[in-house]
Order: sequence, then structure tokens, then C-alpha cells
Amino acid sequence: MKSEVRAPRATRVSGATLEDRLIEAALRLLNDEPAEALSLRRVAQEVGASHQAPYVHFGNKRSFLAAVAGAGLQDAADQATAALTVVGSDPTRRLHALMEAYIAFIRDRPHVHDLAYGPLVAKSDHPRLQQAAIAYWDLLHDCVEACQPDSTLESEVLRRCAAAWGTVYGIARLSALNQIPKSVPGSIDTLLHEALDTLRRGW
Repeated sequence: MKSEVRAPRATRVSGATLEDRLIEAALRLLNDEPAEALSLRRVAQEVGASHQAPYVHFGNKRSFLAAVAGAGLQDAADQATAALTVVGSDPTRRLHALMEAYIAFIRDRPHVHDLAYGPLVAKSDHPRLQQAAIAYWDLLHDCVEACQPDSTLESEVLRRCAAAWGTVYGIARLSALNQIPKSVPGSIDTLLHEALDTLRRGW
């Protein structure tokens, strides 16, 4: 049975908690390397802490990585929220704006994205990741729900959320792996917008 998630102890260092400084250091390192290659000893060195600091404050590497994933995912959710604020209230425009923000997250911070949604950690491994995942899902849910007829059941909204997310992620992933044939016309952005429009018409 999975052990209970530990709440990190807050240790203040130079105006920020040591926990937050460790997380920020890990996020910087993830700009250049995947989470699988992340050394907790190096993370600790980045902030001038003992190499045991991540374990002292997070319990184990998995919990620490989940906290890092949660911080990065929350940043992405905040940026997506800002993007939605700019485009206004039109449901279709908001759906496309959310897609663009999500694709920007994948492109700009691929290692953080893969950590947050990959197999290394589970949402239950740290409250930060749980909360950030819920925040991002709520954005998707609200955008998809706004595109539905009033009589649409919540179960159908949820299925359509999964379909929209899966479609966008699938196309982005295939493109990143160069698996979309060159004979397919249009840029990846064009394909993504057209895919969303196709789903939207079906709703």
C-alpha cells in the first residue's frame, strides 16, 4: 500500500523556503535535461544546501520530483489562465487559446511536461502536483463545457475533455517524433487548430 504523502517542512532561507529554492533549482536543471537524469545532489549544490536536503524536506526522490512537477505544472496553468483572460469570453476562441498555451508548455518546457504527465510520479505523490493537475484539468473542463449545448450531460463533457486533450497531445507528440508524413499539408499549428475545429463541429 502506498505510503501517505508527507507535508514538507517549511525552512526559511534568504526570504524563501529551502523547499521552494530546491524546487526552483530543479526546474532550472529541467530546462536542459530530463527528470530521469536529474541528480538530487546537484540540485542541493545549486542552492548551497547539504546533499541530504531534498530527502530531509521531501522524504524521497519521488516525492521531490512530484513537488517539482507540481510547481512547473502550476506555472503552466497560470500562464494558460492569463492567455484565456486575453481572448475574452468567446468559447471557441478560448478553447483554441488553451490549446496554444498547452502546446507552448510542451515546446518550451518538455521535460517538465513529461515529468508532470509521465510515469515517474503519480498525482498522489505530492499535494502540489495534485492541486496543479486539478487546476489545469478545470481549465480544460470549463473551456470544453462552454462549447457544449445546454443539454449536454457532465459525463459527455468529461469524455469530450479527454478526447480534446488526447487529440492535441497526440498530434503534438507525433510531430515531435517526426512521425507525421511530409505529404500532410500544413504546419503543426494548422493541424492542431483544424483538429479542434473538427471536434467542435461534432459537439
